[in-house]
Amino acid sequence: MRRGVIRLGDQIKDIWFRDITSKIPPVSSASYIVYTDGSKYYAKNGDIGMIEFVDTDISNLLQNVINVLYQRYGGGRIFIKRGMYYPTKTINILDGMSLIIEGEGNNTVFRYTNGFNLFHHEPSNPTWATMVILRNFKVDRSGSGNNHTDILRVSYAKLAVFENIEIVDDLRTVPSYDAGICGFNNLVAVAVRNRVYNKDYAFWLFGYLAVLRENHVENTYLEGISGGGLIKTYFLPSGYDAGGIAIIEDNVCVDCGQGEVAISVDFLNINPLADALAIIRNNLVYGRTQPFIGAIDVVQASHAIVENNKIMGIAKGGAISFANAYQVKYAVVRNNVVDLQYLTFFYYPEINVNAEQAIVEGNRINVNSTANDNIRVFAVIANHAVIRGNKIYASVPSNLYTIPVSIFPFDTSIFDVVFEDNYIDIPSPSWDAPLGIYFDKQSRLVNIVIQKNYFRSPNGGDAILIDGVAQQNFVVHKVVVYNNVVDNLSNNVKVRHDKSGYTITAYVDGDVDLYYYSGGSAYYYKRNSGSATFSGDGSTTQFKIAHGLRSAPSKVLVTPASADARGSYHVTADATYIYVNYATAPPAGTNNIVLYWYAEV
Repeated sequence: MRRGVIRLGDQIKDIWFRDITSKIPPVSSASYIVYTDGSKYYAKNGDIGMIEFVDTDISNLLQNVINVLYQRYGGGRIFIKRGMYYPTKTINILDGMSLIIEGEGNNTVFRYTNGFNLFHHEPSNPTWATMVILRNFKVDRSGSGNNHTDILRVSYAKLAVFENIEIVDDLRTVPSYDAGICGFNNLVAVAVRNRVYNKDYAFWLFGYLAVLRENHVENTYLEGISGGGLIKTYFLPSGYDAGGIAIIEDNVCVDCGQGEVAISVDFLNINPLADALAIIRNNLVYGRTQPFIGAIDVVQASHAIVENNKIMGIAKGGAISFANAYQVKYAVVRNNVVDLQYLTFFYYPEINVNAEQAIVEGNRINVNSTANDNIRVFAVIANHAVIRGNKIYASVPSNLYTIPVSIFPFDTSIFDVVFEDNYIDIPSPSWDAPLGIYFDKQSRLVNIVIQKNYFRSPNGGDAILIDGVAQQNFVVHKVVVYNNVVDNLSNNVKVRHDKSGYTITAYVDGDVDLYYYSGGSAYYYKRNSGSATFSGDGSTTQFKIAHGLRSAPSKVLVTPASADARGSYHVTADATYIYVNYATAPPAGTNNIVLYWYAEV
């Protein structure tokens, strides 16, 4: 069912899909009608009504029909009536033909347990002229045991369509790398409204345009739905490079990705300069009785949109992950809902985005973990990132630490981050913060805006940590922290570094302090305050207070907090100290001069 506003992209896809299916002739005009009667199979010519083929082996009969259609007409339509059919070997689709094979839905059943493809097209010298549509039948391989195989495999076709097919198999207890519906380097590959149960891979479908839409998958050992573009290690059609467009939308995956990932777009071995667009949206991934290691994975895409997905249930690993980050130029991750229970934990963060430019907005993450392992929740690696309007909540065992939100630069280019309107309510250890921005690469120009966020942690600690590790050298940093709400955390932003040649311009509102560590000492950039205690000797008139600011303060306030500290004095300051200069030396005593002070740059 269409949800929300109909997008232009949806209209275009619906138009071309209707255009393809409208060219399929009705059943009455089938080239051959195949049916079974007792122990024999029959093929009747749809034009003249004469039975031309009779065989006790449905594989032989269908192969003969396909061969004749190819020789006479270059293709045609085979309608297989309801009944139980027992294939004995692979049925090959010939290169260059246009072929439709259609059944009567679940009433047309292919039943076998041996290890062979049912329908297969993968010529050794492809022409990319084949157009094949397989639809409306069921394949039942239950009881196949260790006889694993790809069931429907179409590669190197101009058009490959799989529609309304049900596949039932046995789930192997170790990876067998077999797929229900499979194909490589098709120009257009479409899988729509299919149902696949109990496979290593339900779908493993690649094409210059690959669309996997409205499918239902249950119980896969490795991956549920995987699609991608043209792969350079296979034959490529003339004039095409690796890459393409993969669209995975409106699918349901239940108990998929038990050993790998439920849904993935994987552009295998592409040229880093190739365009590879991944669109993953409106899918449901549900760990109902079996946890998945990963829910959604994007591999080697140059551009990616991951939106409006629902990920729920039990899990071992993360919800959304981008692998091979060096390929990704632009990523949008928005309006996804993640609601997971961890029983054990693998290694992925909940959402892990790697891209040169990234927009991460409107996502909802709720993690409830009983796993005896540490949890990473949300990580973004990007040069230019807008992270806005996300809600992140986690509940984990109190003896474990959590890495809530981590942001890293993508490479050595300019690093710009806007982090605003986010809600973070999550446990964090005393040594970290709900929001951590870390520099593990030599970024040269850094601009960070952190505003209008809510931070809360039951374990306390700092709200925001900006951490430049010792081996890095940052030239310019601009940090704006404004109008955040901090609950049960120290009201400060912490900046750490141990490297010379580091300068920072910081604009911080009245609710948050900002400081950095260098050589084990803390230096406040905006303001600092405290108390200082001295012992008078009856002759000393000047007392020095180290203010810990980045430069000489423009505003200084000193207040006597003991009787002997009263008197006539004036105050001066430089880049290191506040100087309290008495007109008359205070009396001698032990810790008898107590001064409260405040300084602001």
